[in-house]
Amino acid sequence: MLKLEIKNFKCFRDIVVPINYLSVFTGCNGNGKSTAIQALLFLRHTIEHCAKRKENHFNYDEINGLNVELNGAYCLNLGNSAYVLPVDSESLEVSLGIFDEYNKFSLNYSTNTGKELWLTPKGPLINEFKDNPLYFQEFYYLNAERIGPRLFQPVKFYDYYNVGFQGEYTAQIMATLNRDFYDFKVDEERANKPLLQGSHFGHHVNAWLDFILQGVSVVALYDNETHHIARIEVQNPFLKGNSVVPTNTGFGISYALPIIVSGLIAKKDRLFIVENPEAHLHPSAQSKMGHFLGVIANAGVRVIVETHSDHIINGIQLAVAKKIIAHKNVTINFFNRQEKEQPEIIQIDITEKGELTQWPSGFFDQSQKDFAELFKIRRE
Repeated sequence: MLKLEIKNFKCFRDIVVPINYLSVFTGCNGNGKSTAIQALLFLRHTIEHCAKRKENHFNYDEINGLNVELNGAYCLNLGNSAYVLPVDSESLEVSLGIFDEYNKFSLNYSTNTGKELWLTPKGPLINEFKDNPLYFQEFYYLNAERIGPRLFQPVKFYDYYNVGFQGEYTAQIMATLNRDFYDFKVDEERANKPLLQGSHFGHHVNAWLDFILQGVSVVALYDNETHHIARIEVQNPFLKGNSVVPTNTGFGISYALPIIVSGLIAKKDRLFIVENPEAHLHPSAQSKMGHFLGVIANAGVRVIVETHSDHIINGIQLAVAKKIIAHKNVTINFFNRQEKEQPEIIQIDITEKGELTQWPSGFFDQSQKDFAELFKIRRE
């Protein structure tokens, strides 16, 4: 199992975050879930900016004096260098790293005067992790604030298939892979065979879309005149074979589609981070989205999910119980507030039958609390 090490960064003084093949970050607002993801994203951005690249692989073998911006890349908006330090921190340095049982990569950063829009990497640099998943060129991240329904989406150059940080290139990637379907094949273990109606990439996307949002399918097209834009057309049973533009549908399709596309294109052993996959989805669709993410993690992609949805977790539990993904490959990290200097992380595992190994106070127990209060009021 991988572990993310965070020292002196925002709400964390010194914490280690377990990262399994399917890792769920959950907990109340303001308890460090986003901070943990931001730490991982900033570490990745540092490698992209400061490391040497050969073909599709990075290697960070020396401190080269470059600064790393705090805002912009990966939708990060960390402010100035003083903002990344915990309140009343005695140290002016940040340390971030990733390691497993045998390997480690980590480095320190200087916050300088505290007014800069960047951090400065400094030694010691520990680079003993040759298969570091942050070293691969392919890295997949979907921000919580994804692009909603649009009449069209822009077209861009890319080094590898990805939908952008907000799903803004989903239509382009779908249209490209439909056109060049001989050059890309979806892994067998990611195929939703009961609903699959063909071998093209769009068939795979629609099989999962139909599973999550019953009866919904999409078509991706390039603009025939300029090829500078791509667009999505949506179909459902009520349209009787006709299509509508996404702006005439709800947000659920536009928010779920980039997750499905990213899950199908992500390479094995790479990281795929998705924030709030439940956004704009009905509870039944949320549960099925959890199932889908279990399938993708089982195919060898390292999936990190930040969620406030017990339905997402229910879907993951069902995926474990149905042996779609091994229980040992799933970890739930419950970010919990405590009366100390930083939040704590309670690791919750799942048994072979899909049961949670523990249920700490505050972990999706609000329904029971509300029902108990309603019962008390009714008896008064």
